[in-house]
Amino acid sequence: MKQLFITLVLLLIISCSNNKESFTIIGETDRVGDAILLIMAPGGDQIHDTTSIKNGVFKFEKVLMEEELFRLRFHDGSSIDLLADAGEKIEIKFKQQNLTITGSDGSIKIMQLNEALSDLMAFEDSITQNLQNKRQNPNFENMLAKSREDFFNKLQEHRKFLKNFIEENQKSKVCLIPLFQKYSRSLNILTLDEDLDDYQKVLENLQSNFPNSTHIKLLEEQINRYLTDPLANGKPAPNFSLPDINGNLISLSDLKGKLVLIDFWASWCGPCRKENPKLVKLHKKYANSNFEILSVSLDGTARQKDPKKAWLNAIENDNLSNFIHVSELTGWETKVRGLYNFNSIPHTVLIDAEGNIIAKKLRGLDLEMKIKQHIR
Repeated sequence: MKQLFITLVLLLIISCSNNKESFTIIGETDRVGDAILLIMAPGGDQIHDTTSIKNGVFKFEKVLMEEELFRLRFHDGSSIDLLADAGEKIEIKFKQQNLTITGSDGSIKIMQLNEALSDLMAFEDSITQNLQNKRQNPNFENMLAKSREDFFNKLQEHRKFLKNFIEENQKSKVCLIPLFQKYSRSLNILTLDEDLDDYQKVLENLQSNFPNSTHIKLLEEQINRYLTDPLANGKPAPNFSLPDINGNLISLSDLKGKLVLIDFWASWCGPCRKENPKLVKLHKKYANSNFEILSVSLDGTARQKDPKKAWLNAIENDNLSNFIHVSELTGWETKVRGLYNFNSIPHTVLIDAEGNIIAKKLRGLDLEMKIKQHIR
């Protein structure tokens, strides 16, 4: 009898342990075909299981050692992101574009993140639609600038939301999701350049609470690559000295104490010349706010018969005389190309008053928004 009692206790313990390590997904949908369950992995989603949808219902029951990020995909291309934890019974209703999830706190939080991103994208779409029929308006440029600034402010609000979300969910894998959110198709909302602390918080969370997570290696590589990049935001801008139009040496360090935009361009560069009117307006608008443009020309290629004349003519024709102009007139062989590691122009680098890099490759209204953040 005693042996039987011990056996029953052991079976009960094993049964409870197995239940704790499993989770269930029960779904209702108007999709047809198969439901595919994928693990969200750094190298790409990996198929975990597939089940048929029968009479609008499907079910998964899987063993799970710790909470995990999944993507539930259907044959029409639609998908649902989930964070499943051991012991959860996740119930999903997904018909047309209406989605409800119960039984999973992590999955509900992902829904909240997605809804906030959808609101941001809807705001951007409304601005675009509002401007579509106003291109002939004589005040269009000002309307465009105002709309871009409105979106920038909305984007900053969303960034704060994501940062707070990471702070409040540091013991869950759900804090990974804000790092993946993008806008305008390919631009991350949180970036290593501006949000290194948030990336490090997420990494520390995974290392402490989920040491077997496959995302750890990816984040470590991204962060280490950023920290060792001499041109990363926050790093001192490499100093250089180049001759101006009169042959006098001008050093970047001479401009310390000012907000400086280094603009790499050339008279033969069509896209550069198109950007010049915008830079002229920008300089005129903020010159009294301790803002300077250091214009570095890559004139001097083998095809140019008289590169200095072409350079000076472009300065005059594009009304750039108020910028600081320097060049070795050696084309792509200029020494600053190696210092700033660029392979195409126009290329811009924004430097703060302390001489540190704060932005790269910005143009137009995006550049102006960044300048406005840092003017004194």
